[in-house]
Amino acid sequence: MTAKECGDFIAELRKENELTQKDLAERINVSDKAVSRWETGKGYPDVTSLVSLSEYFDVSVNELLSGKRLTDDNIKETADENLISVFEQAQKNKKQQKLQVAIYISILIVVLLPVLIIIGKELFVSMVTQIQTENIISAVISTVVGIALLIVGILIRKGNASILHSYHYKNVTDIDAYSKEMGSAVMFMSIPACINGFITLFAHIKIVSVISAALLFIGMIICVMHLLKVQIKYNGSLF
Repeated sequence: MTAKECGDFIAELRKENELTQKDLAERINVSDKAVSRWETGKGYPDVTSLVSLSEYFDVSVNELLSGKRLTDDNIKETADENLISVFEQAQKNKKQQKLQVAIYISILIVVLLPVLIIIGKELFVSMVTQIQTENIISAVISTVVGIALLIVGILIRKGNASILHSYHYKNVTDIDAYSKEMGSAVMFMSIPACINGFITLFAHIKIVSVISAALLFIGMIICVMHLLKVQIKYNGSLF
Protein backbone atom coordinates (compact mmCIF):
# COMPACT_ATOMS: atom_id res chain seq x y z
CA MET A 1 0.00 0.00 0.00
CA THR A 2 1.34 3.41 -0.98
CA ALA A 3 -0.13 6.89 -1.00
CA LYS A 4 0.13 6.85 -4.81
CA GLU A 5 -1.94 3.66 -5.10
CA CYS A 6 -4.55 5.08 -2.73
CA GLY A 7 -4.62 8.34 -4.67
CA ASP A 8 -4.92 6.60 -8.05
CA PHE A 9 -7.90 4.61 -6.77
CA ILE A 10 -9.62 7.76 -5.48
CA ALA A 11 -9.07 9.40 -8.88
CA GLU A 12 -10.47 6.30 -10.60
CA LEU A 13 -13.60 6.29 -8.43
CA ARG A 14 -14.05 10.03 -8.95
CA LYS A 15 -13.86 9.69 -12.72
CA GLU A 16 -16.26 6.71 -12.69
CA ASN A 17 -18.77 9.00 -10.99
CA GLU A 18 -18.03 11.80 -13.49
CA LEU A 19 -16.87 14.22 -10.80
CA THR A 20 -14.21 16.91 -10.86
CA GLN A 21 -11.87 17.28 -7.92
CA LYS A 22 -13.89 20.31 -6.84
CA ASP A 23 -17.16 18.32 -7.05
CA LEU A 24 -15.74 15.56 -4.87
CA ALA A 25 -14.32 18.06 -2.41
CA GLU A 26 -17.73 19.68 -1.97
CA ARG A 27 -19.45 16.34 -1.41
CA ILE A 28 -17.13 15.18 1.36
CA ASN A 29 -16.56 18.66 2.82
CA VAL A 30 -12.85 19.13 2.13
CA SER A 31 -10.86 21.48 -0.09
CA ASP A 32 -10.13 20.63 -3.72
CA LYS A 33 -6.43 21.05 -2.84
CA ALA A 34 -6.79 18.15 -0.40
CA VAL A 35 -8.27 15.95 -3.13
CA SER A 36 -5.46 16.96 -5.48
CA ARG A 37 -2.87 16.10 -2.83
CA TRP A 38 -4.38 12.63 -2.33
CA GLU A 39 -4.60 11.85 -6.03
CA THR A 40 -1.00 12.86 -6.66
CA GLY A 41 0.17 10.61 -3.83
CA LYS A 42 1.45 13.43 -1.63
CA GLY A 43 -0.51 12.26 1.38
CA TYR A 44 -3.26 10.01 2.69
CA PRO A 45 -6.79 11.19 3.56
CA ASP A 46 -7.31 11.56 7.31
CA VAL A 47 -9.66 9.21 9.16
CA THR A 48 -12.73 11.42 8.72
CA SER A 49 -12.09 11.83 4.99
CA LEU A 50 -11.51 8.09 4.55
CA VAL A 51 -14.91 7.36 6.11
CA SER A 52 -16.59 10.01 3.94
CA LEU A 53 -14.96 8.64 0.77
CA SER A 54 -15.88 5.10 1.76
CA GLU A 55 -19.55 6.02 2.26
CA TYR A 56 -19.77 8.16 -0.86
CA PHE A 57 -18.17 5.66 -3.26
CA ASP A 58 -19.60 2.60 -1.46
CA VAL A 59 -16.24 0.93 -0.97
CA SER A 60 -14.51 -0.13 2.24
CA VAL A 61 -11.79 1.88 3.93
CA ASN A 62 -9.57 -1.16 3.46
CA GLU A 63 -10.12 -0.98 -0.32
CA LEU A 64 -9.32 2.74 -0.35
CA LEU A 65 -6.05 2.12 1.48
CA SER A 66 -5.25 -0.84 -0.78
CA GLY A 67 -5.88 1.21 -3.91
CA LYS A 68 -8.15 -1.44 -5.46
CA ARG A 69 -11.35 -3.39 -5.01
CA LEU A 70 -10.91 -6.53 -2.94
CA THR A 71 -12.48 -9.97 -3.01
CA ASP A 72 -13.51 -11.92 0.08
CA ASP A 73 -10.46 -14.16 -0.34
CA ASN A 74 -7.85 -11.48 0.18
CA ILE A 75 -9.65 -9.01 2.48
CA LYS A 76 -8.10 -10.24 5.76
CA GLU A 77 -4.59 -10.54 4.37
CA THR A 78 -4.79 -7.10 2.79
CA ALA A 79 -6.26 -5.59 5.95
CA ASP A 80 -3.27 -6.83 7.95
CA GLU A 81 -0.86 -5.47 5.36
CA ASN A 82 -2.61 -2.10 5.41
CA LEU A 83 -2.48 -1.88 9.20
CA ILE A 84 1.24 -2.65 9.18
CA SER A 85 1.83 -0.15 6.40
CA VAL A 86 -0.13 2.58 8.20
CA PHE A 87 1.83 1.89 11.40
CA GLU A 88 5.16 2.01 9.57
CA GLN A 89 4.16 5.24 7.82
CA ALA A 90 3.15 6.79 11.14
CA GLN A 91 6.50 5.80 12.66
CA LYS A 92 8.32 7.21 9.64
CA ASN A 93 6.41 10.50 9.88
CA LYS A 94 7.17 10.69 13.59
CA LYS A 95 10.89 10.24 12.96
CA GLN A 96 10.82 12.85 10.21
CA GLN A 97 9.06 15.32 12.50
CA LYS A 98 11.64 14.73 15.25
CA LEU A 99 14.45 15.22 12.74
CA GLN A 100 12.90 18.45 11.47
CA VAL A 101 12.51 19.77 15.02
CA ALA A 102 16.13 18.88 15.80
CA ILE A 103 17.32 20.65 12.64
CA TYR A 104 15.27 23.78 13.39
CA ILE A 105 16.53 23.91 16.97
CA SER A 106 20.13 23.44 15.81
CA ILE A 107 19.81 26.26 13.29
CA LEU A 108 18.20 28.49 15.91
CA ILE A 109 21.01 27.78 18.38
CA VAL A 110 23.71 28.46 15.78
CA VAL A 111 22.06 31.74 14.80
CA LEU A 112 21.22 32.96 18.30
CA LEU A 113 24.14 31.61 20.34
CA PRO A 114 26.64 34.39 19.47
CA VAL A 115 24.01 37.03 20.22
CA LEU A 116 23.05 35.36 23.52
CA ILE A 117 26.70 35.10 24.55
CA ILE A 118 27.26 38.81 23.94
CA ILE A 119 24.06 39.82 25.73
CA GLY A 120 24.75 37.41 28.59
CA LYS A 121 28.28 38.77 29.05
CA GLU A 122 27.04 42.34 29.16
CA LEU A 123 24.29 41.46 31.62
CA PHE A 124 26.70 39.53 33.85
CA VAL A 125 29.18 42.41 33.99
CA SER A 126 26.34 44.85 34.66
CA MET A 127 24.89 42.69 37.42
CA VAL A 128 28.23 42.06 39.15
CA THR A 129 28.99 45.76 39.32
CA GLN A 130 25.58 46.38 40.93
CA ILE A 131 25.97 43.85 43.74
CA GLN A 132 26.81 45.25 47.18
CA THR A 133 28.59 43.17 49.81
CA GLU A 134 26.01 43.81 52.54
CA ASN A 135 23.29 42.19 50.38
CA ILE A 136 25.14 38.91 49.96
CA ILE A 137 24.42 37.56 53.48
CA SER A 138 20.66 38.20 53.14
CA ALA A 139 20.68 36.61 49.70
CA VAL A 140 22.51 33.52 50.98
CA ILE A 141 20.08 33.13 53.92
CA SER A 142 17.04 33.35 51.64
CA THR A 143 18.59 30.90 49.16
CA VAL A 144 19.50 28.41 51.91
CA VAL A 145 15.91 28.56 53.21
CA GLY A 146 14.67 27.88 49.68
CA ILE A 147 17.01 24.91 49.25
CA ALA A 148 15.98 23.54 52.67
CA LEU A 149 12.29 23.75 51.70
CA LEU A 150 13.06 21.99 48.43
CA ILE A 151 14.88 19.13 50.19
CA VAL A 152 12.15 18.73 52.81
CA GLY A 153 9.51 18.76 50.06
CA ILE A 154 11.35 16.06 48.12
CA LEU A 155 11.66 13.88 51.21
CA ILE A 156 7.94 14.23 52.03
CA ARG A 157 6.99 13.57 48.40
CA LYS A 158 8.96 10.31 48.51
CA GLY A 159 6.71 9.08 51.33
CA ASN A 160 8.45 10.42 54.44
CA ALA A 161 5.34 12.01 55.91
CA SER A 162 6.78 11.38 59.39
CA ILE A 163 8.85 14.53 58.88
CA LEU A 164 5.60 16.36 59.65
CA HIS A 165 3.99 16.17 63.08
CA SER A 166 1.62 13.20 63.44
CA TYR A 167 -1.42 15.45 63.95
CA HIS A 168 -1.00 16.65 60.36
CA TYR A 169 -1.90 13.25 58.96
CA LYS A 170 -3.74 11.48 61.78
CA ASN A 171 -6.95 11.22 59.70
CA VAL A 172 -5.29 10.59 56.33
CA THR A 173 -6.24 7.27 54.70
CA ASP A 174 -4.25 7.57 51.45
CA ILE A 175 -0.85 8.42 52.90
CA ASP A 176 1.00 7.97 49.57
CA ALA A 177 -1.17 10.48 47.70
CA TYR A 178 -1.05 12.83 50.69
CA SER A 179 2.76 12.66 50.83
CA LYS A 180 3.08 13.41 47.10
CA GLU A 181 0.79 16.43 47.14
CA MET A 182 2.04 17.78 50.46
CA GLY A 183 5.65 17.32 49.35
CA SER A 184 4.94 19.16 46.10
CA ALA A 185 3.31 22.01 48.05
CA VAL A 186 6.40 22.38 50.24
CA MET A 187 8.67 22.20 47.18
CA PHE A 188 6.73 25.05 45.54
CA MET A 189 7.52 27.21 48.57
CA SER A 190 11.21 27.02 47.67
CA ILE A 191 10.61 28.89 44.41
CA PRO A 192 9.74 32.34 45.81
CA ALA A 193 12.45 31.92 48.47
CA CYS A 194 15.18 31.22 45.90
CA ILE A 195 13.97 33.98 43.57
CA ASN A 196 13.99 36.38 46.50
CA GLY A 197 17.52 35.26 47.34
CA PHE A 198 18.76 36.25 43.91
CA ILE A 199 16.88 39.55 43.78
CA THR A 200 18.11 40.43 47.29
CA LEU A 201 21.60 40.88 45.83
CA PHE A 202 20.28 44.13 44.37
CA ALA A 203 18.14 45.16 47.35
CA HIS A 204 19.85 48.57 47.53
CA ILE A 205 17.93 49.50 44.38
CA LYS A 206 14.57 50.69 45.70
CA ILE A 207 12.33 49.32 42.96
CA VAL A 208 14.10 45.95 43.13
CA SER A 209 13.63 45.84 46.89
CA VAL A 210 9.88 46.47 46.51
CA ILE A 211 9.54 43.84 43.78
CA SER A 212 11.49 41.31 45.85
CA ALA A 213 9.27 41.81 48.91
CA ALA A 214 6.11 41.62 46.80
CA LEU A 215 7.19 38.42 45.02
CA LEU A 216 8.15 36.75 48.29
CA PHE A 217 4.90 37.74 50.01
CA ILE A 218 2.58 36.81 47.13
CA GLY A 219 4.49 33.62 46.35
CA MET A 220 4.43 32.41 49.92
CA ILE A 221 0.72 33.23 50.33
CA ILE A 222 -0.12 31.19 47.22
CA CYS A 223 2.04 28.27 48.35
CA VAL A 224 0.65 28.28 51.90
CA MET A 225 -2.92 28.36 50.57
CA HIS A 226 -2.15 25.36 48.38
CA LEU A 227 -0.54 23.57 51.32
CA LEU A 228 -3.62 24.18 53.51
CA LYS A 229 -5.87 22.98 50.68
CA VAL A 230 -3.94 19.69 50.47
CA GLN A 231 -4.03 19.31 54.25
CA ILE A 232 -7.81 19.77 54.43
CA LYS A 233 -8.38 17.56 51.38
CA TYR A 234 -6.65 14.52 52.85
CA ASN A 235 -6.83 15.05 56.61
CA GLY A 236 -10.32 16.55 56.76
CA SER A 237 -9.07 19.47 58.86
CA LEU A 238 -5.90 21.47 59.45
CA PHE A 239 -5.01 19.37 62.52
